[in-house]
Amino acid sequence: MNDPLQYTKSEKISLKAHFNEKSLQDKIHEDPSILGLGDLDIIGRERKQSSGGRIDFLFLNSETDIMYETEIMLGETDESQIIRTIEYWDVERKHFPTKVYRAVIVAEEIANRSFNVIALMKRSIPIIAIQLNARCAS
Repeated sequence: MNDPLQYTKSEKISLKAHFNEKSLQDKIHEDPSILGLGDLDIIGRERKQSSGGRIDFLFLNSETDIMYETEIMLGETDESQIIRTIEYWDVERKHFPTKVYRAVIVAEEIANRSFNVIALMKRSIPIIAIQLNARCAS
């Protein structure tokens, strides 16, 4: 009997060592399902904000009708990324107040301090933190 599952040894690699932010965005653009948020449509990429800056991605899950304001960061999360994500989420939800919005932080590493802050804020802000890892076959 053939086993359909195959064991492949792999090792974790540093995204920061193999990608820049644009190339990581390109990978997510090609396949947004890697974020684990369902079947996402890309509404905007590098979308300008009135406050200055740009949203990395604005996604829509058509099945749930939820919008995801998404910020990507290589390496470890930092305070400025958390603040920027919340600020952009707030601006976007005012554009289409009938939609449900989630703020999403995607980073290679979510430090304990950042995780604790995000967990505290989750009580009043719908925020999701995604730690994105990559592996290569050895």
